Amino acid sequence: MLHPKSIKYRDETMNDDMDNFSVDAFRELGSIGMGNASTSLFLLTEKNVQLNLSDARVFEPSAIVDMIPDSITMTGIMIPVHGDINGLVMLLFEFGNAVYLSKLLLQAIEHDEEPDIYESALLEAGNIVAGSYLNSLSSFLNLKIMHSVPDISTGPVIKIINKGRSMINSCDQNIFGIETMFMVYPSEKDVGVGTIYGDMFLLIDSSSLNRLEDSINKFLD
Repeated sequence: MLHPKSIKYRDETMNDDMDNFSVDAFRELGSIGMGNASTSLFLLTEKNVQLNLSDARVFEPSAIVDMIPDSITMTGIMIPVHGDINGLVMLLFEFGNAVYLSKLLLQAIEHDEEPDIYESALLEAGNIVAGSYLNSLSSFLNLKIMHSVPDISTGPVIKIINKGRSMINSCDQNIFGIETMFMVYPSEKDVGVGTIYGDMFLLIDSSSLNRLEDSINKFLD
């Protein structure tokens, strides 16, 4: 996002009822899901995509806000999730990275220089990446997970986080998130040049977290 390191959430926001085994299982799910999403992004951009890190924990959304100054303009692509779990997939980019990604998505397509076309490209990318991510979770855990029409928001990160929380329609103080950072490289020989950093989160409420934990336990029985 802003640098090639994941946001580090405060350890005290971890759910004391979630044992280390469950946390490891959720991290593995994040890796599997994001691996599939990365493949979709590669097909969209024809650029090298690297899965960098996956984490899973309960956190306060303010932890993200605390890491990014209001002076930094961010872009969030938000895809509502419903079915057996209720939540939101959110892709979060620094605005310049979002613009660069949209140009990569449109480079092989003839288009008018209209601002809306770049936003539409990001929304479609978010839709495809989230769909790939959620399909892997659905198949692995035998859950019915669907996603709705994506939305996009640009501005201070607090604006994006608040909009995302309102879309989840949850009153939970803490939200569970499976978080992954992925990087898009322009080419093998230009690693680090024009690299796009982005974070992807699956934000779910406490009842959905319980369903995920139950599904993992059933899978392992």
